[in-house]
Amino acid sequence: MYARVVVGTDGSQRSLRAVPVGSRAAASFGCPLELVHVPAADDPDDVDLTGVRVAREADPASELVRLVSETDPPGLLCLSSRGRSGLAEVVFGSVTAEVLRSLHAPLLLTGPALQNPRPRWRRLLVCLDGSDISASILPVVEAWARHLDLAVRLLHVGYPIGDPRIGDVDVPEEERAAERQVATAARDLQAAGIEVHWSVDEHTELAVGINERASRAGVDLIALATHGRTGLARLIAGSVASGVIRRASVPVLTLRPEQLR
Repeated sequence: MYARVVVGTDGSQRSLRAVPVGSRAAASFGCPLELVHVPAADDPDDVDLTGVRVAREADPASELVRLVSETDPPGLLCLSSRGRSGLAEVVFGSVTAEVLRSLHAPLLLTGPALQNPRPRWRRLLVCLDGSDISASILPVVEAWARHLDLAVRLLHVGYPIGDPRIGDVDVPEEERAAERQVATAARDLQAAGIEVHWSVDEHTELAVGINERASRAGVDLIALATHGRTGLARLIAGSVASGVIRRASVPVLTLRPEQLR
């Protein structure tokens, strides 16, 4: 399914947290793992990089994207994010932020709340919001579920819209569309022979609600589509996606759709 798994690191403890996740992905897909060192301005002169590819281009993000795009089948890129608030380079790190802008392929991200990776991935949570952008992750989800024999949980988290016990609730059309999208996706995945569960939750903070559901469901991965736009972090990944990545205790599989060039 993938020619190789590429993990980009700058040698920091934060970036090295992506290595066990990349190793798990390589073992799961039966492909080689390649570590790529991204030089930092404060790299010591005596750092031992024997056997490690070094990103020598002026733009390391472009080299990482090239490494996973030049093979057939393509590779899978795994990176860490800083997970703080503020500008994109602070939230994700400058290289990861640039990869998010330019890569139109699955990207496996680890955030600061990551816990020790599970010995095997069994359950995948998929975030949907009713939009075509969010649905773009579904073909990737189906491929991963088939290859890794994953059970899939589809989830939409919306803002609270009222208490039906005190009168009629006017459900916005976008919420109805999201519920239809989740139910339709569940039927399609079930027809493909994949074990599927789905739910629609409410929460005043959508990213918090997603991570709470992920914790209750005991999932090993979260999957979502990103906006991939330039500018502030909330526009690069979307405010909800940024919040999910920042808080997730499991790796997050992301995709920037092709239509967002």
